[in-house]
Amino acid sequence: MNEALLRELVPAVIGILVWRGADFASAEDAVQEALIRALETWPDDPPRDPKGWLVAVAWRKFLDAARAESSRRGR
Repeated sequence: MNEALLRELVPAVIGILVWRGADFASAEDAVQEALIRALETWPDDPPRDPKGWLVAVAWRKFLDAARAESSRRGR
């Protein structure tokens, strides 16, 4: 896995999540979760579009966390 590429992509992925409406701290947490998933999923064979993959996974992680928080508040 190309760790330098991952380090390079992190700020851009966080920026995309913030642009989509996530607050910075939540975006940062979601990207960290996506990086963990990346380390598990593609250690030797990254996807053709690592940035797109990270954005998609991080956005899903953000949405899951936002929904969970909303549910907690609703109870």
